[in-house]
Amino acid sequence: MTIRISRRGILAGSATLLAAPAVWGQSINRDRIILAMTQEPVQFNPLLYVNAGTENVPEACIFDALWDVNDKGEFFPNLAVQVPSRQNGGISADGLTWTVNLKRDVKWSDGQPFSAKDVEFTYQTIMNPNVAVRSRAGFDLIKTFRVKDDHTVEMELSRPFVPFLWAWQNMHIVPQHILGREQNIQTAAFNSQPIGTGPYLLRSRTAGSHMVYERNPNYHRGPAKVRQFIHKFVPDQMAAYGQARTGEVDYYALSGVPPDRWTEARAFPDRDFLRYPSPNVQFIYYNCGKPQFADPRVRRALTMATQMQKSIDDIYFGTWPRTLSYLQPTHWAYNSDLRDYTNDAAGAERLLDEAGWRKGPDGIRAKDGVQLKFTMSTTAGNTARQGCQALFQQNWKAIGVEMEIRNMPASVVWGEYTTQSRFDTLLVAWDPTVGLDPDYTARCHSKMIPVKHRQGSNYVQYENAEVDRLLELGVTQTEQADRIATYRQIQAILHDEVPFAAQGGSVQGHLKRKQLQGPTPNQYVTDITWNVYDWAWA
Repeated sequence: MTIRISRRGILAGSATLLAAPAVWGQSINRDRIILAMTQEPVQFNPLLYVNAGTENVPEACIFDALWDVNDKGEFFPNLAVQVPSRQNGGISADGLTWTVNLKRDVKWSDGQPFSAKDVEFTYQTIMNPNVAVRSRAGFDLIKTFRVKDDHTVEMELSRPFVPFLWAWQNMHIVPQHILGREQNIQTAAFNSQPIGTGPYLLRSRTAGSHMVYERNPNYHRGPAKVRQFIHKFVPDQMAAYGQARTGEVDYYALSGVPPDRWTEARAFPDRDFLRYPSPNVQFIYYNCGKPQFADPRVRRALTMATQMQKSIDDIYFGTWPRTLSYLQPTHWAYNSDLRDYTNDAAGAERLLDEAGWRKGPDGIRAKDGVQLKFTMSTTAGNTARQGCQALFQQNWKAIGVEMEIRNMPASVVWGEYTTQSRFDTLLVAWDPTVGLDPDYTARCHSKMIPVKHRQGSNYVQYENAEVDRLLELGVTQTEQADRIATYRQIQAILHDEVPFAAQGGSVQGHLKRKQLQGPTPNQYVTDITWNVYDWAWA
């Protein structure tokens, strides 16, 4: 029997769509802002693994980077006095020596002064092989790190690294006077009770419910405009949407408004609907370390069988662009020559036959005693992703492949289940790890498999010597034309070998009270609270 999934019915949560009218007029507490998300942050050390988007919130509230990037893609100084450039003397003519001058009026939230020693310690921690940091891209090219005085550091690179500004923008500075005493930074109490230089102080956390932040009165950029900031966790996407409608929360972001509710959300009289493009691309992640996915022909065949465009048209209601790469299709390095080979069940069956995966008596393909059966996991409660899983499950069943949906709370699925490569497949959205630079070293270089090398975010355990070589080349090329050629080659290989199958470029729908000013779409970062210190009530 063939099951047909309709445009509406494909959404797993469609039966629970809110029927009650919106309740307007809940009074605004101008002394606080309540932000709602479906996912919950679980660790708050900005150097360790981060669940992008979710754990960026405590990162932006509590910590500072040397510089940040605004919604126009322009870097602006934070802990640094100015963003280094050749014009201001911060970068040498050969691009190898970087000098950073630091602000003198900055204090940690425990009252201790911030200094160059904290920047040095942050760098040393990133390079500590015993610490599983999120990325060492660029930092591993620092040949010499010098503290010239309390407010000046100098870094000499072994070779040019074009996205070096992005590398530091993506790393927030941690306190040497606290973490320098820790034997094991990964298990330090600091990771759940952080001390930072940021605009807010973490006052309390109620697991599974919310976190409460209070304004840092001594913040070096001036006190935040609102005294209290509450980060609330509502695992069910439709329930969170309902709270945004009624005013129980002031701003609903990240997974945000379900795509089939965008037209409705735009019409609410006292709310702003924000179309929020992000650097994220959503993928099917195949764990290449599992026997089912070791052969790239299997990964390609599984991808061929999926109806990717249908998933975007029917589940995301055409709100996402289709992409065939880890880059959004508007990115300057995107390989537009890639061919979409999905929605080809017959071709997928031929390729699996060729690879030796034959159907058994139960209709499930097998080879060498291993059946082509596996699980797919994502965040429980994400309506659209659940719809995609149901569609892909049908696509694969039609070619003799059995997939079991096994979803979990965000704090579980994106914890060690992902970082230690324990999954079979994931449905996940990731960003390029070095800002909007096309460098993808952390996600697909063979030395960036954390379960093997305690660094990086190559959770699919993909290994390809040519991709390694091209990644190492791309970050040294200073001419954009050369970089485009290199990253087009990388994308072509990944498109052929498919350690992860790109689905679409993530575009989120956010809903906020009209009176809340400050939240601004920024396609250059995954952090929707990138300017939280400037949020205010009109």
